[in-house]
Amino acid sequence: MSIIDSTQHDGRTVIVTGGSSGIGRGIALAFAEAGSNVVIADVTREPRQGERYETDVTRPTDEVAREEFGVDATYLETDVSDPHAVEAMIEMTLEEYGRIDVLVNNAGIFIEGGSQDLTVEEWDEVIGVNLDGAFFCAKYAIPSLVETTGTILNIGSVNSGEGGGGPPYASSKAALVNLTRDLAVELGEDAVTVNAICPGFIETAIQDYQTDESIAEQLGQTLLPRAGTPEDIGNLAVFLASDEASFIHGEEIYIDGGWTAHSL
Repeated sequence: MSIIDSTQHDGRTVIVTGGSSGIGRGIALAFAEAGSNVVIADVTREPRQGERYETDVTRPTDEVAREEFGVDATYLETDVSDPHAVEAMIEMTLEEYGRIDVLVNNAGIFIEGGSQDLTVEEWDEVIGVNLDGAFFCAKYAIPSLVETTGTILNIGSVNSGEGGGGPPYASSKAALVNLTRDLAVELGEDAVTVNAICPGFIETAIQDYQTDESIAEQLGQTLLPRAGTPEDIGNLAVFLASDEASFIHGEEIYIDGGWTAHSL
């Protein structure tokens, strides 16, 4: 039996950036299953299909949320690296739903390469989505979150606390954790909880860039005998936005199958 009141998420409004695919999709559908209305803010509505994982994902997240869980769900085309697009997305959410209860800053990109391979423009692109985008979304959502005593969840990575993933990715994810802490300091008196979720290896289509050897290496870093799933991350997100988690604040929470137990 769940410790979470099954009705407490009913009628809440949750924004999930990058919610069309992967971890974001898992988070959005977990909130929809819990009874929340969901806004999918992404650059494309169509989910990404992978060669190894998520090979049969075809239906848009908002469509699944409406038809399978009976909640209201909206897709808003949004480039989170553009502050004007983010401000418009927040305004449209408030016009449609009248409130924001949870903001999940999940949108993120990865560009493979080291310091000598990546261009300055590629550095800016990754930082723009992964870090700037989270700040823009928080900035424009906070006034409503204060009214609802809501929750901000930033999606970091195991690379938030260790090298790997390339200079802009690791740097942006580490900075995202410290942004989490700073927002926690700012918003504590308003009872708005702010936490970072740091996943390990998760079975999503974004893993297509990897080789069989690199995947085996990352699974070897994972102590449990399986990879994580988007549903695993979604379940944690729903809990952290629940009343039962209302005293968890300013934390980085690793959900990595034990990856960091022997590496941090």
